Amino acid sequence: MSSEDNKTITFDKPKKPHNKKSIGWIIGVVVLILISITFILPTTALAGNHEIVFGSIRGKDVSLTDQYFQTQASMASAQYGADANTLQGSYTIWNQAFLSTIANIGLSEMAKDAGIKTTDSYIDRAIVNSGFYGSDNGTFDPEIYENASSYDKSTFRAYIEDSVPASLVASDISRVHSSNAEMELVQEISAHGKAFDYVVLDSSLYPEEDVIAYATSNPDSFMQISFTSVTSATEDEASSLLASIANGETTIEEAAEASASTTDGARENIFYFTLEDELVNAEDASLVFATAEGETTEPLQSLEGYTIYKISVASHMPTDPTEEEFDEARNYIAISDAEMMNAYLDERSAEFAARIDAGEDFFSVAEEMGIDVTTVSPTTANPSGYPLFSSFQMTDPAANLLNATYFNSDYLSQLYQSEEGTVLPAQTLSSGARLITRVGEESVDNASSSYISTMYTYLKPQMAMVDLQESIFRDPTFEDDFASVFFTQILGSSI
Repeated sequence: MSSEDNKTITFDKPKKPHNKKSIGWIIGVVVLILISITFILPTTALAGNHEIVFGSIRGKDVSLTDQYFQTQASMASAQYGADANTLQGSYTIWNQAFLSTIANIGLSEMAKDAGIKTTDSYIDRAIVNSGFYGSDNGTFDPEIYENASSYDKSTFRAYIEDSVPASLVASDISRVHSSNAEMELVQEISAHGKAFDYVVLDSSLYPEEDVIAYATSNPDSFMQISFTSVTSATEDEASSLLASIANGETTIEEAAEASASTTDGARENIFYFTLEDELVNAEDASLVFATAEGETTEPLQSLEGYTIYKISVASHMPTDPTEEEFDEARNYIAISDAEMMNAYLDERSAEFAARIDAGEDFFSVAEEMGIDVTTVSPTTANPSGYPLFSSFQMTDPAANLLNATYFNSDYLSQLYQSEEGTVLPAQTLSSGARLITRVGEESVDNASSSYISTMYTYLKPQMAMVDLQESIFRDPTFEDDFASVFFTQILGSSI
C-alpha cells in the first residue's frame, strides 16, 4: 500500500478460515484490559493547541492533544451525556482517558521490546474487523467506509495503528498456559479450609446504669430537644423562607415536607451531641438548645445547607431513654472518652478469656455475657487475596476477621496453625472493639476443588490481565501528574 497518510482499504477475496485468533478478537482483548483498568468516559471538546501534559511512561508524554487520548474519551461520550459537564464528571472523564492512554503506551512499548511489528495489510484487516464501519448486523460495510470523510478515515486508522501492537501483547499474555502442576496445587489448597466462631466486644456492652451515671456527670452533651427543621441551599433562600413563615405565607411544616433534605421535618429527643455534629459551627447547637419552645431560630449553617429550627419541646434531660438512645449515647461515650471505654472493654475481654481458660464453653460464656457469636464457614488461608480461593471477604459478611488479619499476618498464621477449639487472645479491631476468635474444624471441600478445575482455564487469562495491568502502573518511569495539571491548568483554561 501507499505510504501516504490517507491510506485506503482494498477489498481482497475472503480467505479460508484458520485456527489463529482473529484480529478482531485480538483488538477485543486490549479493549478488555483497558476497561479492566478503568471505564473510559466521554469528554467535551478536547481539541486545541495547548501542550498540557498529564503525565508520562517510558519517556512518552500523554498530552491534551494526544490523538489516542482524545479518541478514548470521545468513543464513549454517548454513555454519559450531560454528566460530562459537571466538575466531577469532567475530572473522571479526563482521568480515565489518561489512564487508558498510559496503558496503551505501556503495552505498545512491550510490543516494541518484543520486536512485534505490523504491516499495512494487517492494519487494513484490523479496521475491517473492528466494527467501526459496521452495518446494523455488525459486519463491515464497504459503502459506509467509502462514504466516510478522509479525516475520519485517517483519524481512525491512526487509532488502530496505535492500538494493534498493544493488543498483540495483551493477546499473547492472555493465552499463556500454566502447568498442570500449578492447577493441581491450586485445587489442593482451595479444597482445604478452616471454620471459625468469634465474638466482638464493643460499646454496646456498656451498662445502662453506667451510661446514666456518665450522662449525669456530663449533662450538657446529653440534653435533648425536639423540633421541626427545614433546610435551604443558601443563606439568602433560608432568610426569605423564614420571612414567608413569619408573615403566614407558608408554615415550617409545609416547607419541611417539600424539602429534599434528608434530616428535615419533625424530630424528637435529639441529643446535643447529635445536633452538634450536624452543624458546620458546633457552637451553634447551643443557640438551638437555648431557643424557647415555640420559637424559631435564624438560619444556621448545617452540613446540608442553611437550616431553620422551630422548637416543639425545649431543652431537657432524658427521662425514659429508649434502647436506641442508649446505643447512641454509648457510641458517643466511646468516641469522646475512648480511654475509659477501652479500659472497660479490656476488662470484659479479660473476663471472657479467664472463663474460657477455666474450662467453660465458648458459646455458653458468650450467651451469659449477652454477646452474639458469628460463625464463619470453612475458609482457605488466602493472605494475598488470590481470586480462586475463598476468603474472609466472602465468608464473613461482617468482615471482622478480614479487618483483624488484613495488616496482621501473625494473627492470620495463628488462626490457621491453631488446633480446633483453641480460643485466641483478644485482638483490637479499633478503639472501642475487641475480637475473640475460636478456631473451628478443618474440612475438605471437594466441590471447591471441582470448581477450580472448571474455572481455572477461564479465569487464569483474566488474572494474567490484572497482573499485566498492575505491572504497567508499577513501572518506575510512570509519572502521574493528572490531578495537579487538571486543577491548575485545565480548570483555568478556556478549553
